[in-house]
Amino acid sequence: MLFAGAGASRLKIKVYMLVPLYFVLWMGSLTAGRLFFFAVSSGLSQALGVDEATVQAFRKIMVCAIQVVLFSLWIVLIEKRPLKSAGLHAVKPLKAYWTGVLIGFCAISAVTAILLGMDMVQVEASHLASITPLAAVIALGWIVQSAAEEVAVRGWLIPVLAKESSPAFAILLSSVIFGFFHLFSAGVTVLSFTNLILSGVFFAGYAILTKHIWGVCGMHFAWNVTLGNVYGFPVSGFPDNGQSLVKLSQTGPVMFTGGAFGPEGGAVTTLVLLLGIIIVIKLWHKQQALPDSTN
Repeated sequence: MLFAGAGASRLKIKVYMLVPLYFVLWMGSLTAGRLFFFAVSSGLSQALGVDEATVQAFRKIMVCAIQVVLFSLWIVLIEKRPLKSAGLHAVKPLKAYWTGVLIGFCAISAVTAILLGMDMVQVEASHLASITPLAAVIALGWIVQSAAEEVAVRGWLIPVLAKESSPAFAILLSSVIFGFFHLFSAGVTVLSFTNLILSGVFFAGYAILTKHIWGVCGMHFAWNVTLGNVYGFPVSGFPDNGQSLVKLSQTGPVMFTGGAFGPEGGAVTTLVLLLGIIIVIKLWHKQQALPDSTN
């Protein structure tokens, strides 16, 4: 079970201290990653002769990798429990990861198809012929970035919160925190914030259903890369995400398209997320009715 791993922690922390601790760990690891990148970025640019877009792609990899490492060190050295206890104990992790990738891709593609069908987005350009090896670096950046968020939130925060409170409280609070970290992005609205909370619930529900975070890591990766680098949409308010296969422009009302925040901030995504949550809940109830199984 996803929540069982936190029980192995030798560190006892009251529930009211867990959220401040999470912020310290997240912001501390983020700062450490940015300082590390700052220290090596000028040398990277000069030594390899790479352009700014490539430097920024490596920035995401370096910063988020430092976050993964520091959260991992906290779990192993401070809490003194195995790293796999942070939701990393799947029997077939690669299969679980790619299943998550497929779900994330289908979810965003469904949102895009609905918007296209409603004539609220239009194909502005195709960049298939201009894709370069940088695309692989961009994809790797999203892989590491999604892993950093999932290890921190679904792998660490939710289980330790649930240990001191309840699973429902842990899911809700972590989803609000997940949304809070995006409040300073471009185009934020009440609806986009609501969708971020719903996406947090959806991701958490899938992690609980599968009993690990491998699948949700793949889902999160595919969600971002499909939005930003397949269809060319803004990702959580960030418009420049590097190369994309096509470029879709938003022509419909902001309420549906999400405007500057991207489709994540629109009502179509709300419906897709609600459907996803309903499916996860139904599958969870079905799973509970069956004999215990290992994923």
